[in-house]
Amino acid sequence: MKRSNQIGWAQVRGGVFIFLALLIFAGGVLLMGQKTKMFITKGAMRVVMSDVVGLKIGAPVWLAGVDVGIVTDILFADPKNSNEVSIDIEVDTEAMKKIGTDSKISIKTRGLMGEKYVDILPSRHYSERPPALLQGTSAAKLDDVIQKAGDAFDKVNGIIDNIDKGKGTLGKLNKDETLYRNIARLTVEMKDLVVTINRGEGTLGKLNRDPEPYNKLVSLLDRADRTLQDIQTSDGTLNRLIYDKALYTKLTALADKSIQAADDVRDLNKKITSKEGTIGLLLNDREFYDKGISLLTSAESSVKAIEEVTAKVKSGDGTAGNLVNDKLLYNKMNKMVDDLDALVKDFKENPKKYIKFSVF
Repeated sequence: MKRSNQIGWAQVRGGVFIFLALLIFAGGVLLMGQKTKMFITKGAMRVVMSDVVGLKIGAPVWLAGVDVGIVTDILFADPKNSNEVSIDIEVDTEAMKKIGTDSKISIKTRGLMGEKYVDILPSRHYSERPPALLQGTSAAKLDDVIQKAGDAFDKVNGIIDNIDKGKGTLGKLNKDETLYRNIARLTVEMKDLVVTINRGEGTLGKLNRDPEPYNKLVSLLDRADRTLQDIQTSDGTLNRLIYDKALYTKLTALADKSIQAADDVRDLNKKITSKEGTIGLLLNDREFYDKGISLLTSAESSVKAIEEVTAKVKSGDGTAGNLVNDKLLYNKMNKMVDDLDALVKDFKENPKKYIKFSVF
């Protein structure tokens, strides 16, 4: 029996169904590849950076090494005013609470294929309302690294060229034969010195060979150790200075009082030297000083005048001098005073003798 070459409608429907199923399966695989954790609630955030270094839509987003989202869109933030690029990301809602303004956001590379991903360092704070816009940190470009490496190699080559030309210390060490000979001679002398020390010659040799200095040093250390032990176990002044808290408290209080006394002395000095007080005026007022000097000068002149008058009186010049030095004048005045006293006394006793009163 011959097989029919015609395809039936049932076969066509079966083929179409299988094709649609495969198409849906492929779309699901692609969608699952781009969107992980489809049934977990996510939130949108935007990161602004100066360069995304080849980041693509669908790249993963890591928070502290944990895959928490994907990149949904990449576009220029404000093409008219800046060259910054904005990265739209979808992140798990719970993970977003650990993303804040202090989070460091950068683009890194993983694997041998150089796949780019967004790496976020968690914030120190837990926020129920994380910011919608964040500023990212620009990643280092390979070209910049290569350029810096090239500059470093150029500097190294320059240093090597200077050494070859005999410039600098390393260049002189490489080219200067005199310096080389000096170093060689110094090496030989150091070798001779070491040999001399090993033989026990000289001071260093005796210190190296003779056990007496070592024994003395050990003895000195033992004595120092015993002295420290005696200080710790005794009840003397040093022990109290080290261990007595009451003495420390008293010394601290004394130091505080000394500081307070010093402050009081400074305040007193300020008050003394201030122009508002008498002593301050004496120390600082020039006019008052000039008046004092003038007063002292006048006093000195007065003292000199008194000395001159005194000298004249002593020498017998003038009335005062005669009064002081003339014995006869003194006796006459003394007699006159006595007579006057007798007259007054007689007047009091016999007033009628001196006063006569009559109406007619």
